[in-house]
Amino acid sequence: MNNTNKQTQQTKDLELQEDIKKLVLARIMAASDDLRVAIGSTEYTKREMLENVKAGNNVGKEIMDIQMEYLRDMAEGVIYQSA
Repeated sequence: MNNTNKQTQQTKDLELQEDIKKLVLARIMAASDDLRVAIGSTEYTKREMLENVKAGNNVGKEIMDIQMEYLRDMAEGVIYQSA
């Protein structure tokens, strides 16, 4: 892959990550204010989740991964198959 193709792919990857971040932030903001999520042994409030996703730190990335996995499972019907 030449430099131009690498730069184009990197730009697309960054745009995709930004789109994912926006989607996850919108999903969290639409949730109830008493939303809580536990990651490991730590529980995060809605406000803390928003802060971490916006910051793009490790916790924020984990929250984005969890949200995207949920959306993929829902799209594939995995969530509804347990009935």
